[in-house]
Formats: sequence, structure tokens, C-alpha cells
Amino acid sequence: MKEAQVILNRLLDKFENSKHLSEPNTSRRRVMLRIDKRELPEYQYEDAVVRDAYNIAARELEQQALVRLEWARKQSVLSCIVLDLERVAQCYECADRVHPQKKAEEVANIIMQKLADNPVPWIAAWSDAVCAQVRNSMKVPTYCRENDGLLQELLLTFQRYAELSGSVTMRAFSSQCFHDTKYFERNVRELFLTIARKYNTQLAAACTEAKLGERDQLAFLGIYARPELYELSGDCAICLKKGELRLSVAEPYGLALPSTLVSEIVDIELKNICCITFIENKTNDDEYLLAEKQPQELVVYHGGFLSPRKKKLFEKLAAAAGETMQIRFWADIDLGGFCMFENLQTVFPQLEPMRMEGRFVEQYHKNGLKRPEQYLKKLKEERNAGRHTLFVDAIDKILQYGVTIEQETFLE
Repeated sequence: MKEAQVILNRLLDKFENSKHLSEPNTSRRRVMLRIDKRELPEYQYEDAVVRDAYNIAARELEQQALVRLEWARKQSVLSCIVLDLERVAQCYECADRVHPQKKAEEVANIIMQKLADNPVPWIAAWSDAVCAQVRNSMKVPTYCRENDGLLQELLLTFQRYAELSGSVTMRAFSSQCFHDTKYFERNVRELFLTIARKYNTQLAAACTEAKLGERDQLAFLGIYARPELYELSGDCAICLKKGELRLSVAEPYGLALPSTLVSEIVDIELKNICCITFIENKTNDDEYLLAEKQPQELVVYHGGFLSPRKKKLFEKLAAAAGETMQIRFWADIDLGGFCMFENLQTVFPQLEPMRMEGRFVEQYHKNGLKRPEQYLKKLKEERNAGRHTLFVDAIDKILQYGVTIEQETFLE
């Protein structure tokens, strides 16, 4: 009977959200549906046909000892339907519903089986966290409560992602997973990124500071919608398997290398270069090339946080530059800029900040970007925790004036 199924499912929903499931034998509260509180909205007691159908169903459930009934009017209008906590297992069986404990074990076992020894740290962290959560609370994630179809697809993407040896286009990745070039984007991408943002600390930081869109987030993880372009300008040569590409012919404007070319780079020749300058903002990069670039300087458009393939290119640059060449980085004077500097510093240990000192906050604060108290509080906490030590003077000025300085401000 449809009405009986509705009643049982409403009661079991309440049971699953109560301490009777998560902390057995710790609560004396009843699990019940109160009609006057609209906890069984389907029970329209003013409609005689609907009311009588639910009354009949409720009485049958009472006869099976699954519930107890309380009436507002003598056997005509229900007041309350109370679940018999001693017969919960039978209720699940009658409702054709899986008990949360059994479902939790099924979900945990599927995850452990599919992701055993997965080498990607953030995927392993998610796996451990979800398995612990479902076993402790007996509550499975919302995306696999009805069925495990999406969970199975998610686990497949995690398996294929762990097998990647480098970057891949989103459509190629989707094809590898589902034999459909658009399936990942349409059905799994959002959940994949939600989990990655939570368990990949570097991606989480990048999203917080740079407000990356979904495509940039995927590029950060090595899955790109289209090949990235890396812009460089200077008197140097990119040595490829098929020959040499001299950037000097495009001075001062430079050239853009597609990310797919990075794996073909054998060496980078920097004999005429004594300084490498990374510039985060595109407008500033363009202006700098025309007005300030020096003959023995290589200027690289940085463009936000490092994707895996961009980092690989920068590592090739670092190997060619050695440990003594001057390396500079110019970005917004804000928390995002500080974090990007520190990320790039893992590739170039000798990296120096450029135009990111406190004196520039002092100079441009009237045109600065006003920051909310929450942002300033976080910045102060970061400083007090001993982070961003190269930028303490800049942080103090940001806190003094309540503003950060965007690179474009230098062009005003």
C-alpha cells in the first residue's frame, strides 16, 4: 500500500536523523510523526478520502506491531504515529529500504576495494575520511543514498586520474573513463572538484586566494579544457627534439608555447640571460615588455597558480638557470600574491619579490583595494603564525591601511 510506504519512509527518515541510530541507547525521545507539526504532510485530514486511506494504512502497520497510533478524535483523525524501536529491522524490510549500517558497510567496502593503495594523497585522504565517517555515523554521502551509480563513476575517475603520467585534456580523460568525451564534464566533474577542493590543500589555497573557476581548478589538477599557453620573451633558445626555437626573433613581444610542447623540450639555453622575471598579471606583463624589459632579461608571464605542466616548464627553466641567476616575481601585494610567490619558490629557491614590499603599499594605498575585516583578520593570523616572512613589512602596511595593492595600480 502506497500510504504505508510513505508512513514508514517518513518514520525511518526521522530515525536516521536521531541519536537512536548514531548513539544507540542514549536517548529516550520517541521517533514519531506529529500530524499538527506537518511531519506527515501527505496526511490531509480535511480530505476524507486521503485521511481514510492513511488511517487504514496506519492501523495495518499498528496491527503488525511496527507503530503505535495516537488519535486527536476518536479513531477518525490521527494525532501521532510512533515508531516501535524494537521493530526497526522489520520496518526497513517492509519499506524495502536498506538499513544505514548495512549501507555504510557497503559504501566503505566499495571505496576501499576500488581505491586500495591509490597513490594520490588527496584521493587517499578522502577515502580514509569517508570510510571513517560512514562507519562511525552510519550516514553515507548524499550522492550515493539512493544508489551507488554516481559513486562508482566517481571512483572510476579517481582510478584513472591516479594512472595519469602527465596532463590530459578533459575530453580525453572523459573518454578514458567512460568512452564518452563529454560524460565527465556533464555528470562527474562537479563532484570530482568538490572533493578535490576539500582534500587537496594546495588547490584549496589556490581557490581561496585566486578564486579559480572550474576550468582553472581542473588545469591545476592536470586536466585542461584546452592546452595552456606559456608566454616568454627574451634572448634565449628552446631546444626541442626536432630543432631549436629562438625567442629573440620575437623580441620584445615574445612567443607563446602550448602546454603540449613541454614534454618535447630537451633543454633551454640561457647563455645570454642573467635575470628571469615572472609577472603574474597579463596587462602588467605586456606593459613591462614594451617599457622596461632589459636585453639580458627573460620575462615570463606567470598567470596565477601553477598547473602541473606549467610547473614542469618552470622546472626546466630552473635547471637551465642554476642556483645563482637572479629570479624575480611580481604579483598583487595580497595573500594570493604571497602564496603564489611561495609556490614558485619551491621551484626557484633563490626567488626574490619584485615591487611587493611595504613601501609600495604605502605609496599606492589611496588606490588600493579595500579589504573586509575577515580578510584582514586572516592575514594577521597568518603573519602571527610565522608565515609569509618575506612579506611582513607589506602585511603590516596592509593591516594599517586596510587595503591590498593590485598590479594594475602601478600602471595608473
